[in-house]
Amino acid sequence: MIDFEDTESLITLRDWLRFAVSRFNESKLCFGHGSDNDYDEAAYLILHTLHLPLDRLDPFLDASLTHDEAEQVKTVLSRRVRERIPAAYLTHEAWLAEHRFYVDERVIVPRSFIAELLPEQLSPWVESPDEVTRALDLCTGSGCLGILAALAFPNATIDAVDLSRDALDVAARNVADYGLQARIELI
Repeated sequence: MIDFEDTESLITLRDWLRFAVSRFNESKLCFGHGSDNDYDEAAYLILHTLHLPLDRLDPFLDASLTHDEAEQVKTVLSRRVRERIPAAYLTHEAWLAEHRFYVDERVIVPRSFIAELLPEQLSPWVESPDEVTRALDLCTGSGCLGILAALAFPNATIDAVDLSRDALDVAARNVADYGLQARIELI
């Protein structure tokens, strides 16, 4: 069993980051639900837990954590290692094509090469993006691809379809977060 009890000597964010990377390596975690390595995932989980900007690690590396902050970080890291819960489910967010989406265990953590093509409006396959008026996101899950399609094609309405009522509930939350209820129909 990987030890998370002896953490009193961990004072700074840097200490916790090093500890997390060591525990992640020791436990042979798998990555791929947002990050592809132990360091990035540890940094993300710690910054998210401490409500710090996700793109600014360096200014905070030598900051001391309060007792409560250390306990929160320890809990998240412990759950990631012991329960092997993907980071996206621990933080309830996933990032796709530079956009944030709410996720939980009712949906698969989104990751799709299509998301990388949508900001370019599916060029070169779609020659006239303004002429796209309808699109289908089949098996929508969290609704992320339907949302990205709506953002890429401003003249389009999107049918986002899923068999799972739970998944559609998650998608509804994300559609509302982006204010796209008038353009995305959840089916």
